[in-house]
Amino acid sequence: MAKGLPPQVLPTTEARARLSQIVADFAQRGAAAEPVTFGSHRRPQGVIVPWELWIELAPAVEDALDATEARHRLADAGDARIDIDAVAIALGRDPSRYR
Repeated sequence: MAKGLPPQVLPTTEARARLSQIVADFAQRGAAAEPVTFGSHRRPQGVIVPWELWIELAPAVEDALDATEARHRLADAGDARIDIDAVAIALGRDPSRYR
């Protein structure tokens, strides 16, 4: 897939019909095989990637999901956030250690 260009989007029915061919390409080319983007009306809705590529991508995906979850939790906390100095003092610790 060329950088900066939108991926070719296979109709879902075509991706389903070509699944054996896609898997064979993944088996032959490993992480170098092109991911396959599919969806309805040529709008991307999913991607099939070779397992070897997924193993390389998984840590970055997990980091992105964790960051999204953290942002949501912080937004939900609003004014309910706990001041780190108050926590440190409550635990008998020096708050300056945590700055």
